[in-house]
Formats: sequence, C-alpha cells, structure tokens
Amino acid sequence: MTIFGGWTSWVSRRFLTGRRGGRGRLIFLFSVTLIGAGVATLNTILAVMNGLQQGYIRSILEIGSYHLRWSPESSGDDGIPDEEDLLRMFRDDRRVRIAVPFRDGQTMLNGERPRPAGALIRGVPESLYVDDAALAERLDIVDGSFDVSDRGIVLGDELAITLGVGPGDRITALDLGEAGLSPGEVELEVTGLFRCGYRDYEASLAFVSLDSFAGLFGPGRADIGMKLRNVDQDRGVLEDLAPSLEGSGGRLRSWRDENRSFFGALRTEKVMMLLLLTLIFVVVAVNIDHSLRRMATERTEDLAILKAVGASPRGIRGVFLRHGLFIGGIGGAAGSLLGVAVGANVDAILTTVRRLTTPSRFGGGGMEAFFRNSEVMACDVAIIFGLALALSSLAAVRAAAMAARLKPAEVLRSE
Repeated sequence: MTIFGGWTSWVSRRFLTGRRGGRGRLIFLFSVTLIGAGVATLNTILAVMNGLQQGYIRSILEIGSYHLRWSPESSGDDGIPDEEDLLRMFRDDRRVRIAVPFRDGQTMLNGERPRPAGALIRGVPESLYVDDAALAERLDIVDGSFDVSDRGIVLGDELAITLGVGPGDRITALDLGEAGLSPGEVELEVTGLFRCGYRDYEASLAFVSLDSFAGLFGPGRADIGMKLRNVDQDRGVLEDLAPSLEGSGGRLRSWRDENRSFFGALRTEKVMMLLLLTLIFVVVAVNIDHSLRRMATERTEDLAILKAVGASPRGIRGVFLRHGLFIGGIGGAAGSLLGVAVGANVDAILTTVRRLTTPSRFGGGGMEAFFRNSEVMACDVAIIFGLALALSSLAAVRAAAMAARLKPAEVLRSE
C-alpha cells in the first residue's frame, strides 16, 4: 500500500482536517503557514541579493572590465603585432561582438573643492558609447553627454560631487607623462556624469579619449578589450585564439581570471546566506515533528483499531509521511508564489511605501535605489521548495515510526 493512494489518503485527510475545531486542523494550518512564511522570506531575500550581485557583476563585465582582455607584456614594440592587425583578428571571430583599444591609469583630479580625489582614468575611443551597446545600457548618463573629444572627461556622479563639479566645469589632472620630470597638470572639461549601480565606479572612474590619456600618462601600447555575444563562451574563444597569439608579446585573459576573488566572494556570500536562512526550516521542522508525534499519541486508539482490522505498519507510516508531504508541498507552493511575487516587485513595493510615508524615514529615496535591481532565479526557487519539502517530510519520520510500533492488543486492552 503506497502513501499516495488507497485508504492512507482518506485516513491522512481525516487526521489533518479532523473534527471541526479539532487539533489536527490547527496543526495542519499552523505548519503550512510556518513553511509558507519561511519559503516566502527566503525567496524574497535571495531575490534582493541576486539583484545586487547581478548588478555588480554586469557593471564589472560591461563597464570596468571586458569579457576577454589582451595586454602587451613588454614596453617596446619588438615582437608585438600591429594594433590594427590584432583588432581585425579579434573582430573576425563571430563570437566577438566588439573589440576596442583602451588604456587604464590612476591619477589625482582637482576640482572646485580644495581637496583632490584619486581616480581611475580610462582612455577609450571617442565613439565607444555608440559602438558598445552593452556599456551604454549599463552606463546611465544623468547629466551632459558621453563626449570625450577635445579633452573632455566623463565622471561618475559620486566623483563629481567629491570634486564639486558638473558638466561645463573644468578640472585639472596630474600629468604623469614624462618620466623623471616633475609632474605637471592637464586641464580637462567635464562633459558628462554617469551612474551605473556600482558605487565604486561612480566614486572613482572617469573616461577620456586615448589622445587625452596619452597626454596624461605618455605614449604606450593599448590593451584590447573584447565583448562576446555570450559571456559564458569566454573559455572557448580563449582556447581558439591562443595559438594565433603565440609569440605576440602579449597575454590574453578572461574575465574569470581578472575578477576571480570578487566573484568567488559573491558566490560564497550567497551560499552562506542560503545556509543561514535554512535554519528557518529547521526550526519549523522541529515544530512539525513535535506536533505530529503529539497527534500520533492522541490518535493512539484510532491507529490501534486500524492495525487491528489489518493495516500494516507500512500503511500507518504512510499516513504520517503523507502529512509531511502535504505540509511541505502546500506550504512550499504557497510560499514560493508569494516570495516570487514580492521578490520580483521589491522596487515597486518600496516605492509605494515611500510615497505613503515621510521621505526622511527612508533616507530620501536611498532604499528605493538600493533595492531597485531585485531578481528572482528559477534555480533558487526550486532549491528552496525542495528544502521545504524534504525537511517537512523528514520531520514526519519519527511520528511515523512511533505510530507504526503501536501494538493494538496492548492499546485496546488498556482501554
């Protein structure tokens, strides 16, 4: 006799619903509510965490890094192919969406405020914002335009606040171009401010043209950054291009190598959060175990009669195991629906709450910006539902074993 059919189904339903106002019905409703609340909470929290992490990852891959990056390993030109030849070879691969030269360097910027600010300056082609659609999608120009021609510079909005400047203002950058000479200053004009959802870039990153970069740091070979049509194809493209780049005097690296420690930290953070929040289910499972064992004790006479008329120990166990599956299945499904609905709309919910309350309680919109990128992942929903179902079923095991050990003759004789 299985736990999914026959008399176990009818008996299990009677034990759960019971008489009107009976304890079985309260246990069932209470357990389902706890499981549902735990599943919904875990789904909502992970949706917010996924949004934040995915926002950081996309900002890094599309703004601060490249899917593949070729860097010259020698300062001279001996043995290094011409830049145009390298660009042509990379662009000929159909998996490569765009390949551009760029240079990075750190310097100090001075604006209207007396204190200078350190910045990572990136020299890029003047048409980058038009050519790289993924960059333009992630890099939101909130004031001015992305114009790096004629000594123009585009700043993160946090960096602009630190310097006290805006579009049209002029700033000076420390000139590190001539080795062995005293540093000078180069004047640049702020043409635009950007936001990207990653505070580190907004507070320290600036874009200039390759010519302006050469004026600040001197002439040199540029790195070449590649964006792929599918970022997960980086290893295959890397292996295919490696033979053609042997002896080129440069090194080709993947985004996985460039940001290994950061992405590893994000993965560890998510796993640890999932493990910690799983304790919610452990507490609920203990409560379900206690409730079902108490039910088994209260239903001793009923169980003894069932065994006396021919119910097997396996069938009796099936009644209580079915309880666990019902509680985990119904609570998990309800919690998943609620968690997905809330997790996918956290930004809209917080915006509504902010409108109904005083702005000062939420920092003038800071919470809205913080949670604006919530993202529900199907694999997370499936894992959480599986945990709820598994722990609820395990919680019924002890009650099922206790009920199966009952000896009807002893129970009925004592009655």
